[in-house]
Amino acid sequence: MSLEEDILIEKYLKNQLSEDERKGFLEQMSVDASFKEKVVFEKELFETLNENDWSFSENVNSEEVEELEAIFKSDAIKEIKESISLAQEEYKKPKKSTVKLIYLAAASVALIFTAYSLFFTVKTAPNELYAEYIQPNELYSNISRGEGDLVQSLIEGETYFKEKKYAEALPIFIKVLPSNKNTASIYLYTAICQIELDKFVEAETTLNALINSDLIDAQKGYWYKSLLFIKSKQIEKAKKQLEFIIENNYFKYQKAEELLTKLD
Repeated sequence: MSLEEDILIEKYLKNQLSEDERKGFLEQMSVDASFKEKVVFEKELFETLNENDWSFSENVNSEEVEELEAIFKSDAIKEIKESISLAQEEYKKPKKSTVKLIYLAAASVALIFTAYSLFFTVKTAPNELYAEYIQPNELYSNISRGEGDLVQSLIEGETYFKEKKYAEALPIFIKVLPSNKNTASIYLYTAICQIELDKFVEAETTLNALINSDLIDAQKGYWYKSLLFIKSKQIEKAKKQLEFIIENNYFKYQKAEELLTKLD
C-alpha cells in the first residue's frame, strides 16, 4: 500500500474528498478487495487512536518518505512488523475482540514510533551535537596582533564571523593566514568557516596544519577535527579522534569524554 493511498484513505475517513473523488474511492473499494480490507483496517485504527497520532498527511515530503522507507526495511524494526502481521491475522478471525484491536493498534503505534525515532536520531543527532559543542565564541581575538591593513582585515573577518557570515569571513582569514602562521586562532577561524560551509576536506587540511605546527595551542586542532568529523557524519573517525584526545589529556579532554558517550 502506497503513501498516496494512505493519504487518500485518511481524506475519505475525514470526509475531505470531493464528490467525484468519493465516487472513485467507493468504486475502487468495490472492485479491489485488498484495498477495501485496508480501508476497514484504517477505519478501525482511526476510531481507536488519537487523530493526530494516526494522520499520514502532515509534514510529509519526498526526501523524508524515501528515508523512512529505508528505515522500515531495516532489521531494527523487523520484529515489530512481524508482530503486526500476526496481530492482523488474529484480527481477521471470527469474533474479533476489542482486546485484539487494541493490541493491533498498539503494535502499529510501536512501529511508527520506532521508525520515527530511528529516522530523527540518524538524521539530526550529528548536527545537533556539532552545534552544541562548537562554541566559536571561545576563540580569542586577533585584532591586537597586527598593524595597518592586517588589523583592518582581522576586524572585518571577525565581524563577519560573529555574524555567522562564514562565506564572507573565510577569504579574509585565508588571505591573512600565510603571514600569521604563529597565531593558532586564525587557523581555527579558518577551519570553522570551512566546516560551516561544508568544505570538510579543506577544513581538515587547515586543522592538520595547526596540529603539525609547533604552536602551544596546536593540540586544539584535534578537538575541532573531531567536531569536523561529527558535522560531516564520519562518526567512527570522530570517536577515534575523541579517544585520542582523552588518552593524551589534550584540550577539552573532559568534554571529549562527555561527547564520546553521546556517540555510542
